[in-house]
Amino acid sequence: MRRLFNFVDALRKVRLKLSVQRSNRTNGLQNTHMHGSKGYSLGNGKTNTDDQTEFSLVCNDQTEEFDDSELKNEWASFQKKSKIAIQKKDKCLKKRVGQELSPLAPPPDKNILWQNLKEVLLVCGGQKEPFSQTEVGQGQEQLIGVLEAQRFVRDIFAALEVPQDSASDMADALIAADYMGHRSMGIHRLPAIAADLLNCTVSAVAKPTIQKENDALALVDGSNAPGPVVATFCMDLAIQKAQQVGIGWVVARKSNCIGMASWYACQALEKRLIGLCMSNAAPTLVPSGGSEPILGENPISCVAASEHEQFLVDFGQSSCSVDQLELSYCNDNLKELPPALALNESGEQETKDVAEALRAQRFYPFRPTYKGFGLAAMVDILCGVMSGAQYANQLRKRGIFSTENKPYDLGQLFVAIDPRQFCTTFEDRLADFQHLLRNAMPCPVGCKKQIMAPGDKELLHMQMVDKEGGLRISPCTLGVLQELADTLNMKPLQMFKEDNTF
Repeated sequence: MRRLFNFVDALRKVRLKLSVQRSNRTNGLQNTHMHGSKGYSLGNGKTNTDDQTEFSLVCNDQTEEFDDSELKNEWASFQKKSKIAIQKKDKCLKKRVGQELSPLAPPPDKNILWQNLKEVLLVCGGQKEPFSQTEVGQGQEQLIGVLEAQRFVRDIFAALEVPQDSASDMADALIAADYMGHRSMGIHRLPAIAADLLNCTVSAVAKPTIQKENDALALVDGSNAPGPVVATFCMDLAIQKAQQVGIGWVVARKSNCIGMASWYACQALEKRLIGLCMSNAAPTLVPSGGSEPILGENPISCVAASEHEQFLVDFGQSSCSVDQLELSYCNDNLKELPPALALNESGEQETKDVAEALRAQRFYPFRPTYKGFGLAAMVDILCGVMSGAQYANQLRKRGIFSTENKPYDLGQLFVAIDPRQFCTTFEDRLADFQHLLRNAMPCPVGCKKQIMAPGDKELLHMQMVDKEGGLRISPCTLGVLQELADTLNMKPLQMFKEDNTF
């Protein structure tokens, strides 16, 4: 998992750069327009108007990374490239000094932005035809630098009034999904997240709080904060407890969609812990013999690693991932569904029509269906029933509009386990376990497929991204991102360049 750790480190460096950049902008405004006012908050309860002091406080134990000459040059290059964008944003900020703005206030061009988002979400929901190649550009994937993608996503969230720390958590989760090959949970989800922030279904400024806890257990109230914010908070808490007593078991309620579950489970690996993550979801699965969607896909992820090995599983309980289906449909890559995956809008018969399946939101669990449905039910008990969150068809269905801005109130489970409490040679045994899986008897002659252990698929995709130097973004997603940048008057997403690699 060293490759994943390097990826996390790269994202952290971008956070440090943006923190210093924001400090420089804010200090300039304070000196010009805000004499006598309080200093810029550092996120730790302290304020400061000196750039170098904030630089040290923000970096904490990672300050030594900036002593490296290569990184200093990189930082200087970053400042030079950002100078024009900073000046433009300074002008915008100066106009807003002294104005009383609601934390959830939408951007000034809310109506235009909402219309663009609505167009995209109608396609994702099967209400409109897929985008044609002329609508989304050249009709082929483009390569985007990982750090450039993270910068752009952060800027989107910042334009939607998401605080800096929360925007970082949200951006990291989306970029990580694309990096690890779970593209349907990556940047593709940005329009749906933006819509929830825009209509205040999700509170951009809320922070999770601990309701109850002891040495090993905790109950967290997500306060309707963005899902990645809640999940990062809960996983950090679980890791702390596991380091102290061997296990941390944290459940959350009043949360929102967290995206790729394995991203949070992987955060336990740096501490040599096993990570588990589960979440309930909006109802899309019909029970065996039924036609009404009762349970969500309810993903499960479990991650463990040794020095040279990784074990990673991340899967939902549906026979067909709804998010993957949306991504394929939007890019017009899927004309027809295989049989026995979905029901039509009335629930009376099966359908192979992709658009109708997206509109109906009635999917079978993986087969045998009673086992897939049973596993989804187990996740809902651990995440929804036990946490005090909504569960089963009490949860709000997937969709574009929420007339009452009703929160999702999802429930989630985050677990960190110290395997050395049980077996001091766990990592060696895990490496041997993965070796046994990969060296199983090969397929019959003529089959060239490589034997893959759980986690190999993600590793191969990360290697591919590193080799190519960036993420491949689908034409539909790229077109949507360009529209968002234009609407929000942001620096557009730059195509791959050599200095965007990490």
